[in-house]
Amino acid sequence: MKHKSARVAIAVGTIALALALALDSSAHAGSRWAVSTPSLVPDPGGYLYCKVVATSTRPIGITAAIISDARTEVTEFGSGWRVSPAATDDGRFHAEQTAGSYDDSARYCKAVVKDARKSDVHVSLTAFDANGNPGATVEAR
Repeated sequence: MKHKSARVAIAVGTIALALALALDSSAHAGSRWAVSTPSLVPDPGGYLYCKVVATSTRPIGITAAIISDARTEVTEFGSGWRVSPAATDDGRFHAEQTAGSYDDSARYCKAVVKDARKSDVHVSLTAFDANGNPGATVEAR
């Protein structure tokens, strides 16, 4: 009987350790999540432009895409940059990713972020007219 209770204690301890590691890793290393903005309709001849900005204590991974009303990716242009803590005075990693599309069916921005807390990420989607003037902007966090 003593042998059986030792195995149960080891099993319970192993499960508790696995849960603790899972909770810790989802909050830190390797955490990955997605966010989408509300939709916008671009003006005829205009475009949608998405900007994702993040900070973190870990190196950040970001992808940004413009998604159509048919839920297909219609990204046509974009850029990104990353800055390490050695180049900042706040000791944090900084990242920015952009995506844009002239496609008439473009509607919203989807961002996938790795190793940054949701509270440290800002996503905006702006509709520009045919002359490049900004119009409506929507945001997601």
